[in-house]
Parts: sequence; C-alpha cells; structure tokens
Amino acid sequence: ERVAPAVLAQGIASVLGGPAATLVRSGGGELVASSLAGKVVAFYCSASWCPPCKQFTPQLAAFYNRARAAGRPFEVVFVSCDRDQTSMDSYLGHMPWPAIPYGSPAREAALATLKVQGIPQLTVFGRDGKVVEQSAVQSVFAPNSLDRWEAGRPAGA
Repeated sequence: ERVAPAVLAQGIASVLGGPAATLVRSGGGELVASSLAGKVVAFYCSASWCPPCKQFTPQLAAFYNRARAAGRPFEVVFVSCDRDQTSMDSYLGHMPWPAIPYGSPAREAALATLKVQGIPQLTVFGRDGKVVEQSAVQSVFAPNSLDRWEAGRPAGA
C-alpha cells in the first residue's frame, strides 16, 4: 500500500512564498519549502539588534534540538527583522533552522502576513496550515507544547 506524500499546507506555503520557494541555512545550505510538508512549522520573527530576541534564541534552539532529536515533525523558519543582510547572516549562524532569504520579497510579505508588531514573535502553524498559536514565545516553556501543536491546539489552552 502506497502512502501519498505529504503536501505542504497552503497556509504555510503562502507565508514562505510557495512550495517551490528556497530557504537558506547558515553556512550556505539550501532547502525547498515543500520539504516542510507534514510538519508543525513555527515562524520565528527576530533580529540581532533586539536584546529579548538574543535572549530567547538559545532557548528556542534548545527546544528545537530536543524536538528534532526525538524525531518530532517540527521545523522553525527564521524571518529576519534585521536591517541588513550581513546582520541577518551573522544572527542565522546561531540558529539550527533555515530562514527565508533576506533579499527575497517573501521575507517582507511574511512579516506582513504574520502581523509582526513586536519581536521576538513565534507564530506556530499546524500541519494543516492553520495558525495554532500567534504568539508562542512563552509556550516553548510549557510542558507538552509540541504535543498540543501537533494536535492543532495552542500550548496554553
């Protein structure tokens, strides 16, 4: 029996600039947006010049690394609020997840779609592409937050 491959949910694809959009990793690696199909995706809007962001990034990285080590279907995508490419690239070096390229029109569009008003902002989308939690910065500290996100529920509910 064949299992149909997961398709990138429309809500997530629209933030990324489509399923064929390219995401970048620190050090120059790339991946295609469609590789996030079937995963809970958290968009991390942050900047290197923001002290609360710099404090939260290692905490999010620890959460992310635990989830990935456990084989959980979870991905974070960095959406930079930095003022230039160099700042973004340097900050991305502290992150184990991919980012929307700085020069991509999808980055500015994502910030608008995610309704970013303050940073850090972590917006979590369920596998179905619907927003599960608009502002999940505190939720990474909640027990079972990933279980709840996978079930399509906010961690705090």
